[in-house]
Amino acid sequence: MNAAFGYVSGRPGSAIDEARFSPNAVTSPDGRFTVVFEGDVETPEGVLAAYAARGKRALEELRGGFALGLWDANERTLLLARDPIGIKSLYFATAPGKLAFAFEVWTLAARGFAEKRLSLRAVGSFLATGAVAEPDTILEGVSPLPPATILTYCDGHARSATYWELPIEPRTTTDPRDVEAMLAEAAFPRTASHVAPDEREITEAVEALDQPSTSFLRAFRAAKSAGVAAFSGLGRSALFPAASRILHFGALFARYRSVEHAYAALRGTVESDVLTVATFPGRDAFAHPSSLSFKDTALLPITIPSQLEPALARRGLRLDRALALLDLTNDLRDRALRDADVACRRRGLSLRAPLLDRSVVERALFLPRRSTLLHTPARPAPAPPLAAWLKGPLRAWTERKLLDEARRHAPFLDAGAVAGLWRYFLADDKSTYAAPHFFALTTLIAYLKSHDATI
Repeated sequence: MNAAFGYVSGRPGSAIDEARFSPNAVTSPDGRFTVVFEGDVETPEGVLAAYAARGKRALEELRGGFALGLWDANERTLLLARDPIGIKSLYFATAPGKLAFAFEVWTLAARGFAEKRLSLRAVGSFLATGAVAEPDTILEGVSPLPPATILTYCDGHARSATYWELPIEPRTTTDPRDVEAMLAEAAFPRTASHVAPDEREITEAVEALDQPSTSFLRAFRAAKSAGVAAFSGLGRSALFPAASRILHFGALFARYRSVEHAYAALRGTVESDVLTVATFPGRDAFAHPSSLSFKDTALLPITIPSQLEPALARRGLRLDRALALLDLTNDLRDRALRDADVACRRRGLSLRAPLLDRSVVERALFLPRRSTLLHTPARPAPAPPLAAWLKGPLRAWTERKLLDEARRHAPFLDAGAVAGLWRYFLADDKSTYAAPHFFALTTLIAYLKSHDATI
């Protein structure tokens, strides 16, 4: 767990009278500014010097991935800021007259700034997609600071401002050569190892997670074997979605005439038998929030960049570019970036993602069609053979989680329904559809056990 944090408090409506920060905080020579910082390009000292000279404008101009909390002792004001794409994570929790922040949700819980109480919608988000979608976090009462945002906290009040947005139209004339050189230097995503993990490896990975994820194993293996070099191509698959996904998204958009519904369907966030076996104390049967109920639009959180839908409707935006914008603000941030950030942090590495520098993103999004096609794969990278893993080397681990430990650590699951679905899954030698959902359930139970969390 990353122990960096910050905390300020005061009487509601009054000036902050207490400010505490983790030992790794850095204070300016004059004692006025203190910063708790994580970044891959800048340094805390450089941030303090730039802020003292140019104020908030300096934070807006920081390069690479970063997250920070900056305290001004003279103005009694706390600023939180996060990089434009969301390479780094930053979370906060509030109470009347109080605000605490950290780079991991469980740091806030460990310090007593948040309860170890799960968010029901976040659980549904994870079970449906394999990751917790922002603006939720796995813990109730903990919020992520959105990318490209500066939050100002003063006199017990918080206000946020966005300093950058993903462009829907070109902001500069794009010369393909400007981006081609960067793409040539960045490694292609490493082919995921499909060697089945043993219980020790998967347990170690789950215990290292901050928020639950079903794609964590790839990031943890990459960080362990190749270090930061494994992530130099991070963002390539979001900037250049596979052709098969583009065609699928186009067909769904033509059918639903809604970006939200089309993208939700593309991500597979539909109700399944495995996802309807949960009940919660004092509540009706869990109506899974990922259900594509078009009557009441009961969908998972999906971030849609401003003006994307109108531009797509009037055909002012290419379909592949629309999907790239959606992937950058959803799956990339909620899954790949979060996994890579935590995996690198656990190995003592600094995550660097040169393709996700805002200037590169602004240019790569609007490469000419011919240049874009050069980087567009036909199909996404193959998924791991989860069905073979669950029915083979991970079967004992899976059954222990689903049929035994779930009763203690996930009492909201209908044990009988889970057992019945598991038997059906095992009996069908050709069944693979339910495997991702069983892997998500098993991962969630292991996560709850290791983090001692409750609904």
